[in-house]
Amino acid sequence: MISNPPGAKPAYSIRVRVPGSAAATVAAVVADAPGTITVHSDESDPVGDRHITLDADGDPTLRWLVSALRQRLGADLLLAEDLVFVAASTGKLVQRACAATTTSHDLALSDADADRRVIDYLADHPRHVDRVTGRSRRVALLTDASAVLDFEPLAPEAALPAVESQALHLHLATGLDVVPLPVAARDPADLATAIGLLAPGFAATVLVHTHLHRVDAARAALAADSHLLLDTVNDGLAVAATAAVLGYLRARGITPGRARVAVVDPARGGDLAGLLIAVGIGDLTLYDPIEYGVQALHRLAPDLDLIVDLIGLAAPPQGVFVLRARPETPPPLAAATSGPRPLHALPGLLRAAVAVRRPITIEARVAAVYALVAATPSEALLPALDHPRLTPAVAAAVTRVLTAGP
Repeated sequence: MISNPPGAKPAYSIRVRVPGSAAATVAAVVADAPGTITVHSDESDPVGDRHITLDADGDPTLRWLVSALRQRLGADLLLAEDLVFVAASTGKLVQRACAATTTSHDLALSDADADRRVIDYLADHPRHVDRVTGRSRRVALLTDASAVLDFEPLAPEAALPAVESQALHLHLATGLDVVPLPVAARDPADLATAIGLLAPGFAATVLVHTHLHRVDAARAALAADSHLLLDTVNDGLAVAATAAVLGYLRARGITPGRARVAVVDPARGGDLAGLLIAVGIGDLTLYDPIEYGVQALHRLAPDLDLIVDLIGLAAPPQGVFVLRARPETPPPLAAATSGPRPLHALPGLLRAAVAVRRPITIEARVAAVYALVAATPSEALLPALDHPRLTPAVAAAVTRVLTAGP
């Protein structure tokens, strides 16, 4: 079995089941392919059939592969599954029972009389909800589908695959119960209303795949202390990108106060500019490519140490390092040490906010930045996302700030 070999793209994978005698035909099809196809795994079952997983290098090759296998194998193609759709159809998370349900005594603890006792208690002690219910570990992952990857605005239900993936990653990183919730919100006021309506059942809400101007407007429409609200740009991408900037400068012996950094299309970065100023970047240029065009950036480049590209420049300047931090196209999870993803910082910020029941501040985000930098190997811009101490380290740093005295 080969793990993500060169040329393999697991997002373009199929698993086929064929009689053992047909495995040679599969190999012949792979050899004739117009693109790269890698045999990711090849196993036999007890009856001798072969289960073969094939990774193509992209959609055209995958389409050719499926057609060729059907044509060459015919009835010998016992099963063909597109693994992306197999994974998506699971929903990626599942609900489980936490309370015991084995005996009649167990069941009685979740019956009406038991509920009445707890509700009666909460009627007198409304601040104790998180102590006597599951709300304290439950997070709403909300989207209005206005900014899903690089798509135009979608119908909310079409955003479910992306939101379910984010829910899976956040759950794995935090241990919290993360519920994916696309909502049909026509405007930021609708979005704020949805957040408010759902707030009683959740410790916090995280906005994902939602246009930044809608995030800002919804946040402004909610009372500052009414509900914990985070988002993947301000509390994720901006923090990680700031840490990557500091990591790059550290590796080259450039102190932040002497650094010359340009942020291309800063409006896409949420609080990124504010964070760069807060960590001491001495010379910060906020560059609008729509107003000034790309040529002016090329003329400016020789005076820069670093460009943070939030728009996806087709022809970036030569001779200056470009940190690509486009929200719509994050780097692959396996390559996240060289580019920022919300998952670097967001899980730790979320865990801290939920634990201490306090909203995230600029000081908390700065603390998360320095925690990421401290966890980053000298040869990388950011720590690996599977770093076992990453989320606890960020959460601890943020908690210290949020619980510090005035």
